[in-house]
Amino acid sequence: MKLLIADRLPKDHVERLRKIVDEVEYNPDLTAETLVEHIAGVNILVVRSTKVSPSAIEKADSLELIVRSGAGTENIDMGTASAQGIFVTNCPDKNSAAVAELTLGLLLAVDRRIPDQAQALKEGEWNKKEFAKADGLKGKTFGVVGTGPIGNEVIKRAKAFDMLVIAWSRSLTEEKAQKLGVTRAATIDELLGRCDIVSFHVAYNPETRHLLSAERIAKLKTGTIVLNTSRGAVVDNVALAEAVRQGRVRAGLDVYENEPAEGEEQFHNALSNVPNWVGTHHIGGSTDQAQRATVDETVRIIETYVETGDVENCVDFAKDTPAAYELMVRHYDKIGVLTRILNDLRESNINVHEVHNVIFEGAKAAVATIQLDTYPAEEVLNKISARKDEIIQVRIVRL
Repeated sequence: MKLLIADRLPKDHVERLRKIVDEVEYNPDLTAETLVEHIAGVNILVVRSTKVSPSAIEKADSLELIVRSGAGTENIDMGTASAQGIFVTNCPDKNSAAVAELTLGLLLAVDRRIPDQAQALKEGEWNKKEFAKADGLKGKTFGVVGTGPIGNEVIKRAKAFDMLVIAWSRSLTEEKAQKLGVTRAATIDELLGRCDIVSFHVAYNPETRHLLSAERIAKLKTGTIVLNTSRGAVVDNVALAEAVRQGRVRAGLDVYENEPAEGEEQFHNALSNVPNWVGTHHIGGSTDQAQRATVDETVRIIETYVETGDVENCVDFAKDTPAAYELMVRHYDKIGVLTRILNDLRESNINVHEVHNVIFEGAKAAVATIQLDTYPAEEVLNKISARKDEIIQVRIVRL
């Protein structure tokens, strides 16, 4: 088995992987373009920021598993990977505290104008009168959009600053809100209308693109601070830049639309030449603590896969399939039983979407659950049931 590491990992973790996988190629300077030339013969691919394009996946003749050594998978072409039956996994929740720390850091930097103050001092300027102006955070209404692991860590820290926290998420219930000690907003628009500060912590997908749209930015209270440490395109950067330029809102950002693909590049964004906002270089999860936890998880995923075949944290399994029925067959644990059942279904032109077979204690009997897109004809069910030396019971239910 061959492993290709296409981004930088700590030396000790690379050495750990060499003890797990037969062949390891460590090539951290690969780009989206050059990856295509190195992917042949690779079974496992590890990336952090390197883009995995459709052409790279299509060129891969042996690829089984892609591990994103981080949380998001936007740099991997998920559609092509799924179509090729390639497992894609990630390392979620390992950088939650680090991102939350930066979020509050950006808030303090915006409110107290820390970067401007530091720059003035470096230029030999002392201006206490100007920089003494700040709102302060105590008693402010802090809105959290997205209550996953990062959002929850941000909530803890916002409450520590004596702010009133209001939260919205599609999955947030009143019960969960009470446990978090926050007020639940029924809609994102309700939250935005009540906040002095709003912080975004959602995954990026077509539904969350420009979640903070130009229309919603226009409705924010004057002076609102917008924080985004999730993904750049969650916020309409052009509309935000105009609002910041006009002095209607302030912003603290770690992520941007159309970020540079490489680690060192020119930064071109609608916000580039706009004053009165604070930004960092998409480094929210880049603390030593978070990075080590993430790489530890990367090694664990690969070790588990090599030793057991189990795929941890797989993100490209279908959440829903076209299956409409589930066939449940209790059977004796004998050779060929499942083969004959599946062959009966194949001959009836019925597609099987998922199969699970669980053995009862003592290994004398088992139960197979088979998800189907079509209801089998009565003669098919009777044919399966008729094998009394193999079959205990056949039952089918609508999903």
